[in-house]
Amino acid sequence: MITQRRGRHPMVPRVLATSRTMAVSAGIGFAFMVGFYGLPFVMSLYLQQNRGFSSLATGIAFLPMMAIGALVTPFIAKIIGRYGARRLATTGLLIMAAGLAAVALAPEQTPVWVLAVAMMLVGFSAPLIMPPTTAILLDHVPEQLSGTASGVFNTSRQTGGALAVAVFGALLAGPEPHEGVLVSLSLAAVVALAAAAASRLMPRT
Repeated sequence: MITQRRGRHPMVPRVLATSRTMAVSAGIGFAFMVGFYGLPFVMSLYLQQNRGFSSLATGIAFLPMMAIGALVTPFIAKIIGRYGARRLATTGLLIMAAGLAAVALAPEQTPVWVLAVAMMLVGFSAPLIMPPTTAILLDHVPEQLSGTASGVFNTSRQTGGALAVAVFGALLAGPEPHEGVLVSLSLAAVVALAAAAASRLMPRT
């Protein structure tokens, strides 16, 4: 965004490049994908390579995380109307950070069902973060630039997911896989907390 502000022929219009709402929304999208992509990547490798789970059993361990998000999503519009989009996004990021931290700090021999319950917090946070953030962003950019704003937002999300896989994969390749899980998910939790703090800079409506 800094280069887009200063470039003579920016790809992103300056009205977006200088928008605080655009910058914060992009940061939230990045942070969300670090956690939401990073957690399944880390835990699927860990459960199969270090706990001896099959690919099917590993997938089943993730079912509660995905199911809770699917159950909550249909009600998000009403929840946003009642509590406000900014408050919901902040709350979702805090819940995500708590879930990531809980999995990261779990002892090495923690039962998988306990890990699955902790991962449900991350799944629950997803509909609390993305729809409200998207709503705030599109409500506060010029209508004719909504497509460009969505493109910048989605680019930040994909960047977060790709970076999480690259960095966390390198951490898991070390001699202590459980330590790699701890460091990876702790980093993701810190990123989510930073995004939660930044979300308070977004407009209330």
